[in-house]
Amino acid sequence: MRPRSLQFTLVPMKAPAALVGLVLLSALVGPPAPAQTADPPLLTLERIFAEKEFKPDTFGPARWLEQGAAHTTLEPPAGAAPAAGSDGTGVRELVRYDTASGRREVLVSAERLTPPGATAPLEIADYSWSPDGKQLLLFTETRRVWRTNSRGDYWVLDLGTKTLRKLGKDAPPSALMFAKFSPDGRRVGYVRENNLYVEDLGDGRTRATYTLDSDPGRIIGMLIRGPVESVIRSMLVNARPGELKQRVEGGA
Repeated sequence: MRPRSLQFTLVPMKAPAALVGLVLLSALVGPPAPAQTADPPLLTLERIFAEKEFKPDTFGPARWLEQGAAHTTLEPPAGAAPAAGSDGTGVRELVRYDTASGRREVLVSAERLTPPGATAPLEIADYSWSPDGKQLLLFTETRRVWRTNSRGDYWVLDLGTKTLRKLGKDAPPSALMFAKFSPDGRRVGYVRENNLYVEDLGDGRTRATYTLDSDPGRIIGMLIRGPVESVIRSMLVNARPGELKQRVEGGA
């Protein structure tokens, strides 16, 4: 007797055509892509000029001492906050470097640059030494005049007595320009409201010695451009202290 073979018949299940189409479409398309957002611009005028994000670190101003044996410069003290002053300098202290060894020494700390009655140190933009090296002429609160920050407040720091005094006390804020020590270090000459003044550092007397109708550098700048203008402006400014000295000592 032959065994009977078993036969199976597969009966396909019928599915709705819409469901089959949806499954096939999902397999072809894949998962939804994440929402895309536009990249912010790499550079903006605000980032470059307003936020000062790309402002480089600066050095100085530096001054030679002892015929090149050392130099001084301005540096922020450790842990100082970012610059927030009107001229963007921030709080800095005066540091001395030995030329041969590179040894660093803080000559004038930020605490010594705090005026009497003030709660914060001066933010120094520039400085110069007296001829005998015993006093410092400090330039602060600068304002732009035409091309450069040449107007501001001036202070004199006596390193021996540790006293700090402001020049032109009756002048408006940020009104002095081009201040310089006299050769003997006892007086300071400066420009104020187109007048040349000499202030005695001993008794504080101030004397107007010369009247200008206008800023000579501005007049020349209207006529000449480029390096020639800078040279002539420098010659005019640097020549004033000698002229002031002669007029004061001569009683003119």
